[in-house]
Amino acid sequence: MNEEPKAAPAEEIVLKNAQWLRMKRFAMALTTYGFAIVATALTTRLGLGRMTDTQWLMFIGLALFANTAFFALFLTRSNLRFSDPSMTWAQIFCSGLWGMIALYALPQARPILLMFYMPAFSFGMLRLTREEYLRLVATVMGLYAGLLLLESFQGRQGFRIQYELFLFVLFGMLLTWFAFFGGFVTNIRRRLRLQNEEIRKAHEKTKLEMEERKRAQIEKDNLIVELQEALKKVRTLGGLIPICASCKKIRDDQGYWSQIESYIRTHSEAEFSHSICPECAKQLYPDLDIYEEDA
Repeated sequence: MNEEPKAAPAEEIVLKNAQWLRMKRFAMALTTYGFAIVATALTTRLGLGRMTDTQWLMFIGLALFANTAFFALFLTRSNLRFSDPSMTWAQIFCSGLWGMIALYALPQARPILLMFYMPAFSFGMLRLTREEYLRLVATVMGLYAGLLLLESFQGRQGFRIQYELFLFVLFGMLLTWFAFFGGFVTNIRRRLRLQNEEIRKAHEKTKLEMEERKRAQIEKDNLIVELQEALKKVRTLGGLIPICASCKKIRDDQGYWSQIESYIRTHSEAEFSHSICPECAKQLYPDLDIYEEDA
């Protein structure tokens, strides 16, 4: 048995849905038990055999005990501790063991009662593999063989070994066919589930790639917008610029004359830091040795 997994909030809904589905399957199995009890009672009414009070007590008591135990496991989520949370194999085995009581008590109606094993085995469809089905068939047939050996050992009145062996072989062939067919259906279902899982993963991968491309496109568009904004901020000077030959003022497009630094500052990103060149320094400040003489 495995420890019960702690489901994340996103997985909790999936887990609840799975448990609800298992409870619905359990309710169907419980209904099958009810039909089997009613059919057994009708069989005794038709005079095909008689069950003692002790046998009836065992028959109904075992059905109540087994189904109460399974219901408690599903209700408390204890079934999640097992490798197969649906507990399909265990439920079918319990129904097979339970049915041996009626088979032993009503030997004359045995062919009819054996038919009720078919609905029980049908619950393994889509759940049990062929190997699991065959193991279940071997277990049930072992119980059936033990019942026949008990009747033979007791020397039960009306026991005909040839007839009982015929029923035994026929029942075994039917269950074996059921196991192969059920396993085949289960295998198809599992392959479809794997294919669907692969398709889902491929879809998620494609979705992630599309989202990645979308994010890349958005980043590209944002970068283009940023570049366009940057280009708008970049201002360059070009063309013919009217400049005064004397004071070096520049005439703008509106006909106004501006200082050259003011004009350049307005039409570009350049900033000015005023200083004085060596020639002007000698001319304006001859007494100040601002610049050293060239070597």
